[in-house]
Amino acid sequence: MGVVDAIQRAARTVAHAGGHASDADFADETLASVATVLPHDGYCIFGVDPASGLRAFMLSRNGLDGVSGRLAYNETRERDVNRYAELARCSVPAGILGGSAREPPSPRLHDILHPAGFRSELRLALRTHRGWWGALSLFREGARRPFGADDAVLATRLAPALTTAVRQRPLRRLPPGPRLPPSGVVLLDPNDTIVSMSEEARNWLQALCAGGSDEMTMDDMMRVVYEVAHATRTRARTDQNLCRIRTSSGAWVALQGNRVDAGSADVAVILQAASLTQLLPAVDAWLGLTPREAQVLRLVASGLPGKQIATRLAISPQTVNTYLRTIYRKAHVTGRAELLGQLT
Repeated sequence: MGVVDAIQRAARTVAHAGGHASDADFADETLASVATVLPHDGYCIFGVDPASGLRAFMLSRNGLDGVSGRLAYNETRERDVNRYAELARCSVPAGILGGSAREPPSPRLHDILHPAGFRSELRLALRTHRGWWGALSLFREGARRPFGADDAVLATRLAPALTTAVRQRPLRRLPPGPRLPPSGVVLLDPNDTIVSMSEEARNWLQALCAGGSDEMTMDDMMRVVYEVAHATRTRARTDQNLCRIRTSSGAWVALQGNRVDAGSADVAVILQAASLTQLLPAVDAWLGLTPREAQVLRLVASGLPGKQIATRLAISPQTVNTYLRTIYRKAHVTGRAELLGQLT
């Protein structure tokens, strides 16, 4: 089978895997397909909250364990190459690290990858013209040849299918979630050392782990907390330090950062059930809604029937129905009840 055929087959498999309810099955099938084109020894794939750009889900196998704080520091504060947000703005959104005789200085390579036994890394930012949606990192150990420029080209050819799968992942069909735990809080100091963590926060972080064959742990999920804390310190708008995450059980979680002055702690990250109002800005982006469709969705979420929506927007009921059909099609649902059921 030629390279083109392999890429096309991998892309079809990725598209099929996107419908899996199980996060672990999605990751296993997706990365097994990627491996037919890009052999690797470990991976991490994640998606972001499109409204804030903060990490919203992560899945990993044989990746970088127990170093979530170090990775967050490397990504947000340390000078290094191929940082995800920078790759997302590059003309070629793939970057190679390791294996070159003229390797650029990289704390990630020498302080994180090499101690973990990895010789090289390939990073691929997943983006569209609307923004970036996540990324894939592949790792190779010493027994394999390091990633090269040819691998970066192959990765970019797989990027559209991976981007679509990651973008659609949060709004996949899931049964109603279980009863949600009370709000929890994590207090962090300016160096992202955990000052305190409530038991409720631990329960939320455990719920964010996919389970099954996925190897993500609660320590790995702290990466999300660190990113929210960094956004709280560096961004002026409070809506930019809010991250919306859907658990594998279907429950929606909101992580919100707040500046505090509590002993050595400067940031409190609150973990709680996400409200529909909090969800909608991200849902607009995940679904690719137009501004008018987003208006209609908000009025639907507020409980207004079609005729009242028409009156509120000064359009005909038939036009409202046209917008609704478009929203349902984009969300892969059959009607209002099913749509709202996926968001509450």
